[in-house]
Amino acid sequence: MHDIQLFGRLEVRTRGLRLSGDDLGGARPRRLLALLALRGERSLVELADTLGVSTTTVKDDLAVLRDHLDPDARRHDSVITTHRGRVRLVAERVHVDTDTFDGLLAAAAGRPPARAARPLAAAAVLASRPLLEDEDAPWAAEARAEYRAKLIMASDPQPVW
Repeated sequence: MHDIQLFGRLEVRTRGLRLSGDDLGGARPRRLLALLALRGERSLVELADTLGVSTTTVKDDLAVLRDHLDPDARRHDSVITTHRGRVRLVAERVHVDTDTFDGLLAAAAGRPPARAARPLAAAAVLASRPLLEDEDAPWAAEARAEYRAKLIMASDPQPVW
C-alpha cells in the first residue's frame, strides 16, 4: 500500500519508508504524482499540458517515478498504470489523504451539528496544513483553494443566500 499525503508537503509512505522531495525522483515526477493523486486518471496530453512539458517528458518522468515508488517491480506491476494514453494510480494499492478528507466531509453532511462536529474536526485536523504547501504551480493553488472552500462550506451550518 502507498499512503500519499497531499496536505502539507507531498509524502508517500510505503514498505516502512517515507518518500518526499527528491526521494520521488525530482520536482517533475513529484508534481506528476501529485496530479495523479489529486485528480485521478488523466491522459498523457492533459498531464503534459498541465505541467508545461512534452508527452515524452511525462513518459520519462513516469518511468522515474515508478522506479522510486516501486524499485523492485516490473512496469506492469507498478502502482502507476498506463493504458491507451491514459495514466492512473492503481486504486487498490493507493490511499490518498484527500480521499479521507472528502469521506469525513461526506460523513458530516446532513447530520445535526452535534453529530457533525467530530468528522468536521477530524477533517480540519487533517487539513491543518495547506494542500501541497511546497508547490507553487497554478493548478496546486487552485486545488488549495478548492479544499479550503470545501472545509469552510462544510463547517458553515447556515448557507448564505
